[in-house]
Amino acid sequence: MSDKQTGQCLCGGVKFETGAVHQIDVCHCKMCRRWSAGPFIGADFRSGVTVTEDATLAWYESSDWARRGFCKNCGASLFYCLKEDPNFWSISAGALDLPDGLSLGKEIFVDEKPGYYDLAGDHPRLTAAEFMAQLAPPADD
Repeated sequence: MSDKQTGQCLCGGVKFETGAVHQIDVCHCKMCRRWSAGPFIGADFRSGVTVTEDATLAWYESSDWARRGFCKNCGASLFYCLKEDPNFWSISAGALDLPDGLSLGKEIFVDEKPGYYDLAGDHPRLTAAEFMAQLAPPADD
């Protein structure tokens, strides 16, 4: 698998490069579902995201702790970034030129998932509290 992946929005006004993609995750939170018109299916990165063309890139401050990037021309939902950790990006899998052979890593916010769909497979399924606990800094001892 390549160490570099490329991606773009629907109209090509926003283009980017990333490191290798190892797995795809799914978020069922209400905010992601409203943003992407369904569950958000994305690849998480802790570094290595470079926006190479940003002529139509816009950011929306969606909460106290995150912002979302989208193309203001075609409307494509592209990036989710944590404000406290600028190295954490989740990129829409649909915007990436992905290789074959990837697997679903985990589902998050499963307690907010509507009952009209289910994803198959044996992978971790985390509630909102379980996932947010993973993002919290370690406690000082």
